[in-house]
Amino acid sequence: MQALSGNVAGTGGLVTFKDSNWLMSVVLAHQPHFANQPTDVQVFWGYALHPDRIGDFVAKPIADCTGAEILQELCGHLNFDLATTFAAANCIPCRMPYITSMFMPRTATDRPLPVPANSHNLGLVSQFVEIPEDVVFTVEYSVRAAQMAVYQLLDIDKEIPPILHHDRSLKVNFDAVVKAFA
Repeated sequence: MQALSGNVAGTGGLVTFKDSNWLMSVVLAHQPHFANQPTDVQVFWGYALHPDRIGDFVAKPIADCTGAEILQELCGHLNFDLATTFAAANCIPCRMPYITSMFMPRTATDRPLPVPANSHNLGLVSQFVEIPEDVVFTVEYSVRAAQMAVYQLLDIDKEIPPILHHDRSLKVNFDAVVKAFA
C-alpha cells in the first residue's frame, strides 16, 4: 500500500476508492497500532459509506460479507492477488451504523449552530453542529465547536483559530494536478 499510495503507514490520510460501489476506504495506521502488537503483524482498518450496495468484485453488500470477502473486494480494487497479499490476514467485520452519519448528504440547515439562534444558556459541541466552511471528522472541528459555544455563551473576547482552506491553496491544487498526470 505504501508503494501504491505514497503514504507511509501512519503519515497519510485515508485512501478512498472513489469508483467503488461501496465507496470503500482504508486507513494505514502507524505501526504498532496496539500496545504489545507483534512486530510481524500489521494493522489497518477501513469502512464503506454505501454498505447496502452490491460490491464490484463480491456480488453482495458489504453488510452481508465475511472478512475474507471484504479482503477479496479490497484486492479487486487494488489489483492484488488475495492468496498472496492476504494469505495470513484476519479481517474482522463490524457494524457501526452511525459512524459515517456525519458524511451523509444534508443541507446547511440540518444541523444547529454551536449556540442556536436566540439561545442564551445552551451550547452544543460535537461533530453534528454547523460550522460553515469547516470539515467534520477532525479534532479541530470538535475543538472549534466547543470554543465557539463557550466563547459566545460566556462573552469571551478571544479569536477562534481560523479555518484553513487547503482547497484554495495554489500549492495544493498544483500538487493535485501534478499527481493526476504523473
